[in-house]
Amino acid sequence: MFCEITRKLESDELERIQSLEEDLGLTLVAFSCRSLDPAREERLQKMMQELGQQLQAPPAEPDDGQLGRIRALEDELGLTLIAVDASAA
Repeated sequence: MFCEITRKLESDELERIQSLEEDLGLTLVAFSCRSLDPAREERLQKMMQELGQQLQAPPAEPDDGQLGRIRALEDELGLTLIAVDASAA
């Protein structure tokens, strides 16, 4: 599985993510994920290990209600949303 920060969001998708951020009081990072063939996956993992950790913001700890709303929006948009603690970055 290869995931990268989503670069192209439609304006309505971005508005929905920003609205949820405001409602929850959390910062969300949107990722697009796709499967790769095993050989490409292995090469990619080696390259990523060489680069080291890239995301400097630690994960936030949403409660069950917040997590449910995040998951619902993920399903609707077909993205992976990660809640991060932007104040610690």
